[in-house]
Amino acid sequence: MRVVSAKNTKKIGTNKKNILNVDELNAYKVAYGQPLKARDYVTYIGVPTIGFAVVSFILLYNFWFALIMGVLGFLYGTKFYLPKSISKVYELHSFSQRNKFINNLTQILTDDSKTVASAFATVNRRASGEFQQELTKLQARLLGADNDRIKSGIDELTKKYEDDVIFVQYMEQIETAMLEGKTNIDTLKDIKTYHNDIKKKQEMYEKQKRGHLTDMKMLAGIMVIFILAITFSFGFDVYIDSFARKPVGWITSAIYLILMGNFFKSFSVYLFDDSVLEVEL
Repeated sequence: MRVVSAKNTKKIGTNKKNILNVDELNAYKVAYGQPLKARDYVTYIGVPTIGFAVVSFILLYNFWFALIMGVLGFLYGTKFYLPKSISKVYELHSFSQRNKFINNLTQILTDDSKTVASAFATVNRRASGEFQQELTKLQARLLGADNDRIKSGIDELTKKYEDDVIFVQYMEQIETAMLEGKTNIDTLKDIKTYHNDIKKKQEMYEKQKRGHLTDMKMLAGIMVIFILAITFSFGFDVYIDSFARKPVGWITSAIYLILMGNFFKSFSVYLFDDSVLEVEL
């Protein structure tokens, strides 16, 4: 998710390095759920490995070629699909928790009798996962804190989520309220509405991508059926002798795999891209 101004671009989310090791991926999973399990490896590594191998095998019926393509599928799953999928789920959960925090805190602070400190205690109990731990740490630092500790405590939290500029703006208003002893509830409501709008757009976009992913899976299945249909329509022996074992078959298969690979690559980029969530500030 990104917020774009005329001068620069900022992402709402978390900036993570592209290649994550197993421990880092496991930390992502544990933050808002369970550790990495066998089904994660099967889904994000096993499926592309088998998919690449099967499609290439039924094209040329060459074991070594299928093995090489299977290795490429394994590398794709290990280096791209698994890390991207795990980190995306983490970022969605993290953003959802921040949105829940903004809504709950704003609602509580509409009661003039509530202080920011007391509101924090209530909101903390409603949070979960890694973000709840961060709120607990911040709440402890804010109890009886002077202005410098208030600033440093909030700055420490917002630094981690600095790409979520709306959340940072909200926390700046909370900091001002604590320092000045006066809450500008109208401003908080405006920021809350803006953050909610982004979340709604995010959910709509993710729903669209899930639909396209289903279509992609159907296309992959149709592609396999189409290749098999051609194979057996001419006869298996004829297909092997006249196509799979001839240069024309090798060239045709290479072109076909390159085209499908480029299409699959473009779809993968789309699947993990949130640039559609750009809005003008």
